[in-house]
Amino acid sequence: MPVDESVTVKGSPVRSLQKFIEANLTPAQRDSVLSALPREWGQRLRGPILPTETVPVHVLNRLTVEAARAKGEPLEQFGRRAGQAAAGDAVKGIYRFFALVLTPAALLSKASQMWSSLYNRGELRVESQTEHSARLQLLNITMEPAGCARMTGWIERMAEMTGSKNVRITKPKCSGKGDSCCEWQLDWS
Repeated sequence: MPVDESVTVKGSPVRSLQKFIEANLTPAQRDSVLSALPREWGQRLRGPILPTETVPVHVLNRLTVEAARAKGEPLEQFGRRAGQAAAGDAVKGIYRFFALVLTPAALLSKASQMWSSLYNRGELRVESQTEHSARLQLLNITMEPAGCARMTGWIERMAEMTGSKNVRITKPKCSGKGDSCCEWQLDWS
């Protein structure tokens, strides 16, 4: 699948992924990951990224793929763990208020705003919601598997941090596999 270099993300998710990789890979593994990236990004990501900077999403996805490969972990599993860690970082920072005081329903009502504050493309919508479930759709963007895995983990962890129990998430649709959008079904008790 060709990458769209115009799709960007703000620095906060990049910083979270850097932190996750730092904690989960050895120095030699991290060096191999950064060496596998396009030269300018391999060099740039050796240092800190500012929260206000933008980075092409395909670079973040490639970083995830290479880190999973270096770790010897399936991409879906590694990306999901990275997304969960990113949600944990977000609630320590910019989304602290949301996760600490909001119910799952109230948090979901902020989902679109959260997405658009970080990404320059795509629209995250809550399509249906009940007291113990929700269906989220990400429209107008084609996701790569690494991005989907991170997003799945992020959604799952944010739901858990609201105090929801027995959080379950499935992904019945994926734009990267030819569907019209990415879709997540979230259930909790």
